[in-house]
Amino acid sequence: MTLLLALVVALQISAEREKPLAKKGVLDVTGLEWTKQFVVPLDGEWEFYPQQLLSPQQIHHTSDQPIMIQVPGNWDDKRISHGYAMNGKSFGTYRLLVRNVPQGELLAIAKRYVRFSDAMYVDGKLMNRSGKPGTSAASYEPRNEPYTIYFHAERTEIEIVLQVANFDFRSGGIYNSIDLGLGSHMEARTIIQSGLELLIIGIVVIFGLLFFYLYVRLHRDGIQLLYALFFIGFALTVVTNGERLLLQLMPDISFELAYKLKYISVYGVSIIVSMITWRLTPDLAPLFKKWLQAPSMVLAVYVVFIAMSPFRIYSFIQESMYAVNLCAYAMAFMVIIHQYIRERYGNRSRSQAQLLIICIWLMLVNYVLGIIVTWYPISQVLLNCTTLVILCAFAMLLIYQYTQAYASMQQLAHQLQLSDKAKDEFLLLTSHELNSPLHSIIHLSRSLLTTSLRRANEPEVRGKLQLIRNTAYRMSNQVNDLIDMSRFRDGNMNLSMGSVDLVSCLSLVTEVLGFLASGKSIVMIRRLEPEARYVMADESRLLQVLYNLVYHMMGQHHNGKLVLACERHLDSVQIILRLEAHPDRITWQRQDVDSGSQQADRIAAGVSVAAEIVSAMRGKLVVNDEAASIMIELSCAVRADMEDLTETAATQETDVKEEEKVGSVTSAHILIATSDLVDMEQLNTLLSTEGFNLSFADSDVKVRTALAGGRFPDLVIVDAMLPEVTGYELCKQIRLEFSQADLPILFINMRSTPADIEACITAGGNDFITRPLDAGEILVRVHTLLGMKRLVKEAAINEMAFLRSQIKPHFLYNALGTIMSLCFTDGPRAGELLGSFSRYLRILFHLDNSEEMIPLSKEMELVQAYVEIEKERFGSRLQVALDVDTSLYSCKVMPLLIEPLVENAIRHGVSQKISGGTVRLSIHRHGDMVQVVVEDDGVGMSIQQAEWILDRGPGEQGIGLQNVQRRLKHLNGLAPVIHSEQGLGTKVTILFPYQ
Repeated sequence: MTLLLALVVALQISAEREKPLAKKGVLDVTGLEWTKQFVVPLDGEWEFYPQQLLSPQQIHHTSDQPIMIQVPGNWDDKRISHGYAMNGKSFGTYRLLVRNVPQGELLAIAKRYVRFSDAMYVDGKLMNRSGKPGTSAASYEPRNEPYTIYFHAERTEIEIVLQVANFDFRSGGIYNSIDLGLGSHMEARTIIQSGLELLIIGIVVIFGLLFFYLYVRLHRDGIQLLYALFFIGFALTVVTNGERLLLQLMPDISFELAYKLKYISVYGVSIIVSMITWRLTPDLAPLFKKWLQAPSMVLAVYVVFIAMSPFRIYSFIQESMYAVNLCAYAMAFMVIIHQYIRERYGNRSRSQAQLLIICIWLMLVNYVLGIIVTWYPISQVLLNCTTLVILCAFAMLLIYQYTQAYASMQQLAHQLQLSDKAKDEFLLLTSHELNSPLHSIIHLSRSLLTTSLRRANEPEVRGKLQLIRNTAYRMSNQVNDLIDMSRFRDGNMNLSMGSVDLVSCLSLVTEVLGFLASGKSIVMIRRLEPEARYVMADESRLLQVLYNLVYHMMGQHHNGKLVLACERHLDSVQIILRLEAHPDRITWQRQDVDSGSQQADRIAAGVSVAAEIVSAMRGKLVVNDEAASIMIELSCAVRADMEDLTETAATQETDVKEEEKVGSVTSAHILIATSDLVDMEQLNTLLSTEGFNLSFADSDVKVRTALAGGRFPDLVIVDAMLPEVTGYELCKQIRLEFSQADLPILFINMRSTPADIEACITAGGNDFITRPLDAGEILVRVHTLLGMKRLVKEAAINEMAFLRSQIKPHFLYNALGTIMSLCFTDGPRAGELLGSFSRYLRILFHLDNSEEMIPLSKEMELVQAYVEIEKERFGSRLQVALDVDTSLYSCKVMPLLIEPLVENAIRHGVSQKISGGTVRLSIHRHGDMVQVVVEDDGVGMSIQQAEWILDRGPGEQGIGLQNVQRRLKHLNGLAPVIHSEQGLGTKVTILFPYQ
């Protein structure tokens, strides 16, 4: 394809050279067959009038002699202007006479690229213009829009005059050939060229929108977004080049904006191609990455420069940027070729890699061809056809890619059908396996229900309960086997390796499976060497393996001794399960088992899972059915590990004691919100046994009702799958009124995936437990949350007690001075004041700093005692008006919450005023809140002073209002509201809940 394209370009260039050239401003087209010759380029020597914009009439009357200039060419090229020195940013007039044209025919002249404004005259008539030529940068308007003019030749000679001006680019003039031809031929060429460009634009825009859709709606893959940006940028490149359809479709668009879009798209597409190459070659060598990134980084900087500066500035280095752009395409092609040679196709096939190579190579060829078109008179249609070939290659790549994807989906669908069939068989086998222990539990539970509870039959009841427990353990182990089979298949089995004590493991196995052994007349014996006690393994997984293997041994044999021996061999420990029984009986039992396919499958599955787990723990499992023995070999735990195990056990023991201590401190009220009857029964049995007070709710409405009145619970346990309104929504509603410290919430989830944990924490939950519910885990989490709440509450109480302890009766010294003065003048009145003063001190000292709330009546008694003393001190200068609803005397209020407000009003408001004033105290109920207003007509203060009172630091003098503010925040989060004006007085309003 490349060689064919090169041949076509060479033929076109050679064919153009055979066409006539203008000499000294005259082009003679004698002998041309116009019916066959579609287009005649008007190349050669044109007359040129530099620094003049002349109309055809002015040219005929001027005495100035023109110079000859080569077309196409630039003004600043001395070879083209025959040695005439002319600045690129200038203006001038071109003139050409074309002789022996067909008379009476409809002719057309096509102008493509003239820098950067022009006006064309034919036989003295102005036919068209692009922009506005002018004699200065201020008087000219750039445009550079291609156009085609049509006219009838009245004579065999036509005169073409072209006025040109350029004040933006460093070189100006007629940059491309101006073509002359029959009107029908030129019109067909224009239609074909514009139609091809519109077709290309439509195709690439569809591709771009397709990839945007794939990115937004499907998997958000970055490569899809890059593909979309590539096709949109490619469409923008086509619409701003060639026939420059953007200028024709949007005639009002500015020159600067049009050319910014043009060059940003040209260089931006190259940057995107390099980014796509980076994404498709993630394992590229660092050296290749640097070479690939270098031209792209330069182009990225230039694109930013284009966006921020005008055309006359960024166009200075335009030619060099074309070379950098070409290097970017070349580097991308070299990288793809390098990866292809090394057969690094990534997640693509070899055929896809070949198509990708073709696409990038054609992009490179198309870019080179676009540069050649600006140098030589080659048909623009050829460039558009090459672009269509590029799009065909991209379409083939996409079709191949999605064909492969469709084939993969068909294969996956077939695999899913097979998996679905296997799943049905698996569920059938599982139901049979779980049915046996479930029936065993049902029968044992039924027998317990029919057994009368007497002290005499306590051992019998305990034995049956133990049997139920062991059966449930066995069923749980079978479920774990099923889960592990899926994890091994998916390759996401996680192990927690550590030192494991074989004594405790084997004891638990013999206890759980002891009832099965007794039913088979098998005696289980443990033989452990002291040196073989500890191994490196996952304890829960090792227990699972031992359950399976012992079950396997008992399923194949009966009547004998099952020995569980542990022996040390160098750095490993061998756990040997060996059955000591009569050989005939062993063989008979094995044949009986083989006759039942379901149990044989269960045994095979259990051994298979055990082998996988042992292998994952870096051990070895050997099963010898002929010798009736199984051997597990694991690494021996080193001494350091055993010491760590001892320390861990000691730590765990301490933690358990602390938890028991926390749990035994208080009897809490727990609200359980679930509609699951099994969860209700299990939590009721477990938590009521621990001494907790329980209440239940099976909907969000009942939970809100329980929280709306009466005593608040200390903890709420919420089922995440609560009907109607989920537990997450209920938790968000609770958090609007209660913080996590005030009311902890424990979620019950089905799973413990990161998404479930995030949903729990986001909704405002404190912790979570998962089904199936584990008694030990529930108790630990409940005790932890209640202990946390208790500690937070104690901290809040201690803080409020500290705040109350800061309040000093500042007036004590003044009160004593007043009473002393009355002792000399008015003894009875001094006695009354001593009574009021003693009552005040009794109330003040009686208040317990740890007491949270007191009746309003007690606070009012303190206020009245204080007021009596201050009224005696200030005499007629102080008036106090009390407007208190006596029905509120029983409501609870924080100690010393109102008295400091009255004290501040007297000391800082009325007493500072020479004439004195009045203090008004109003206490009334407003809905669920109690409003306290303390108002005085004293000296008042400014807005800045009021703000400073509430915001001042703890080390500054005066803590009354600030203390009240901080204590109110503990109660309801509302700060006091202060309204004050200097000279008029101050009004302080506080609100607290009615309770």
